[in-house]
Amino acid sequence: VILTLIFLAVLLWFISPQLGKTLVKLDMSSQLSKAKLQEKSVTLDNGRKAWYLERMNKQDTDEKPLVVVPGLSAYMRLMGVQFADLLKLIPNRRVIIFELPYHGKRASMNESFVDPGCSLDAMTASLERFLTKIGLTDSFDLMGYSLGGAIATNYAIKNPRNINRLVLLAPYYYNEATTEAYNAIFESKKWSSLAAWNGREEMERWFHDWLGMEKEDTLPSFIMSGLAALRSELYPENHWNKFYEQLNADCTTTKTLLEDNKANLRSISSPVLVLTATKDKICDHEKLADLKNIFNPDLCTIINLEAGHCFAPKGKTLFELAAPDTAKFLNS
Repeated sequence: VILTLIFLAVLLWFISPQLGKTLVKLDMSSQLSKAKLQEKSVTLDNGRKAWYLERMNKQDTDEKPLVVVPGLSAYMRLMGVQFADLLKLIPNRRVIIFELPYHGKRASMNESFVDPGCSLDAMTASLERFLTKIGLTDSFDLMGYSLGGAIATNYAIKNPRNINRLVLLAPYYYNEATTEAYNAIFESKKWSSLAAWNGREEMERWFHDWLGMEKEDTLPSFIMSGLAALRSELYPENHWNKFYEQLNADCTTTKTLLEDNKANLRSISSPVLVLTATKDKICDHEKLADLKNIFNPDLCTIINLEAGHCFAPKGKTLFELAAPDTAKFLNS
């Protein structure tokens, strides 16, 4: 009996990540299908392929398209699932979720991380090429989460006439609006403590210590194992360590993005919504409150949500909490 139990325990330990990974992928595909998000790709003018998710707008609507820029390590399919609540509240809109360079299907086994690089300008240029390629250069709504918030801000600085409304969800302005605790880890290059985690244990620490998942809300063991296994399937070994190394090398010129562009940011004539997370360990919501006076104060709205950088109490997420305010802002 003891040997049988040991055998079953070993068997469960072995199949748990694979079972969890399969279930996570099936659930993700199901949710994307319900949201009517289709996976597409285009070849950019530099010869590189860009991937994205798209939900076409319903006929006879004059609502602006919504472009979503994900955060660091959050690939497009994950963002599509996270934004499901928002999509239900804006049912008529065309929605485009951009895959960042080096993320998801844009990850490569032999990536050098120098072309286009990980600087804010390089990421923004990639977004610009993509939008031009799909013919979206007229006025549209732009939403960025975390690092995507900084990219969206940089895009708005460079292309203010293209922006109808700008939504920034827990935007990541390294050095200017990140927490001191995060800055210390980043500057010490402890990438495995951040999004360069490797394996389930480091992933759980990342979820709890930085993304705001409360201990009582931890997902079932086989799902956590499945998430870690899916990550290993998507990216080659040390992918995220190399990404962070290049990000660190490239971020010098963008440590003062807000300060260097005060005049441009103040002159943006589009309404801006900034959603901050009061329990955020990465982006300091008190520092982000300064955006009220960096953008035109008459056009900028700040809303504080009781959440961490990704997760919220009672098993909810930042994205769930942000959905009603975001939809109200986009539809106003």
